[in-house]
Amino acid sequence: MSLRRSTLQIASLIVGTTVLVTAQPAAAGGQYVVLSTQPVVDELPPGKLFMPSDVINVPAGTVVTLLGEDGSVNALSGPSSFVVTEDALAYGSLQGTPNANEGPSKLDLIAVLLANERKRTESIGGSRTTTDHSTPSGLDDPWAVSIEESAPGCIRDGEMVLARAGIGQSAVFSIRIGSSEPLDGIVWSAGKPTYSLPDPIPPEVRSVVVETSKTSASIEIKRFPKNAVLENSLEVLGWMVSSGCKRQALALVRQLVTKKQ
Repeated sequence: MSLRRSTLQIASLIVGTTVLVTAQPAAAGGQYVVLSTQPVVDELPPGKLFMPSDVINVPAGTVVTLLGEDGSVNALSGPSSFVVTEDALAYGSLQGTPNANEGPSKLDLIAVLLANERKRTESIGGSRTTTDHSTPSGLDDPWAVSIEESAPGCIRDGEMVLARAGIGQSAVFSIRIGSSEPLDGIVWSAGKPTYSLPDPIPPEVRSVVVETSKTSASIEIKRFPKNAVLENSLEVLGWMVSSGCKRQALALVRQLVTKKQ
């Protein structure tokens, strides 16, 4: 499946004109999910899935960012309409819709995460876009693990980066790695959104506990698979969601969208 327009994998379909479908063997996928719509359009909410033959109508002044099942990230600008095509599937680069016995696809999991986040922000009167950078912090780094709550933390190459919400003041924290004795009195300087642990987390360690005077978080370590492709946005994002690293997954979505703006 592909999307074709100039350098993007986009097939443009405009009423009254000819449909342009060009085979792209390097780009194949069964579906696309909306990561972001700027400005918000009710018909194109984050988490919406598009299948082959679906038409994507992008209003004037709107940019829609899509993640494809081939791992590509595409930004579509309006006013225009686009059709999702299947021409690249003939090359066998990727399968389309997964077998029912395989469970939800990575794209399905991402779609559910974005849809739930949209509902959550709408219920508290927040922004309906996934790209609000009004309060940048270490939590904007997809590879930084929050110490604000107990949850899974996704890391790569054993490197662990901690993140906190408030950076105006310095903080003193302790950390217990696995069953080892806690390290106390570690100073987190003011103005620093993240804190990188000096040593890699040993392979046998499954959890880390971080405590400050205000917070206590038990972090379940999730390691990026050695055979996975870091450059494949779908693979990384799908792994984060399936691992339970929802906050980090949403940070990665914001990063992907920003890079396409």
